[in-house]
Amino acid sequence: MNAQEKRLKPNRCLVALLCGIAMAQCATAQDFIKGGEDHVTFNLGGILNQFSTTVRLNGSTGPGTPVDLEGHGLDNNLSSILASGTWRWADRHRSDFMYFRAKRSANKQYDRDIVIGDNTFQANADIDIEAKAEYLLLDYRYSFVKSEAWEFAGVLGVYAGRFNFDASGTLAVSGGGSGGGAGTTATSSSSTTVPLPLIGVAADWYIEPRWKVSSMLEGMKAKIGDVDGHMVVFQLGTDYMITRNWGLGISYLYSTLDVDVSKNSFNGKIDWSSNAILAYATLKF
Repeated sequence: MNAQEKRLKPNRCLVALLCGIAMAQCATAQDFIKGGEDHVTFNLGGILNQFSTTVRLNGSTGPGTPVDLEGHGLDNNLSSILASGTWRWADRHRSDFMYFRAKRSANKQYDRDIVIGDNTFQANADIDIEAKAEYLLLDYRYSFVKSEAWEFAGVLGVYAGRFNFDASGTLAVSGGGSGGGAGTTATSSSSTTVPLPLIGVAADWYIEPRWKVSSMLEGMKAKIGDVDGHMVVFQLGTDYMITRNWGLGISYLYSTLDVDVSKNSFNGKIDWSSNAILAYATLKF
């Protein structure tokens, strides 16, 4: 072997090594499901919510007292289980869902009488409040722009959440109420579904087959039967696939709801907003 061949041998080895690495990376990338070609995606994890909520429950004779739930002592930061998913049933057509729930309770003494429903609760006595909220978001997306790197879609959705509100305490001397005479303990209980339509846009950026960034904005003001209000939802997040079918994701979710309800089961107003961080495992096929 002459001197020139000896010098070329290490270079050839280096080139072969680099080619091998490049081919391995290419094969690995091709093994992941390309952006926009997934059929079913399911996410399961946790959500940390920061709430701001005011509820007013009216009675048969007049409006109730607006109650700041976080000011009453209900947790303004609460974690719970989150489930969401996507079914891509045609190339440009998708259906999505997201669900979580929150249950909070606390008691507080007020320096004045407060009216909740048909009950006037006594000042300086403990008032127990429990609030349960279920968040269910359903939507349909049509991708009017779709490429290997980008997907832009129009969104038609519905918020179909449910809200339960219970308050109990000692009735005021002058208030009375449906629970009995002054000095007795009574409970005001109300629950309602809050169906509101939503319209918006969504965008997905497929950085590479295993990594995407997505965002969504939707909202609307509408009156549906006995429910009159508006809602806005914004989400921004990223998913990273560790294997072909399993990955991890994290998102930020902002929601705000302002609604008047005039039902027999709930007559009043809900003013609710949430800042949330979602962390989840994702399964993709």
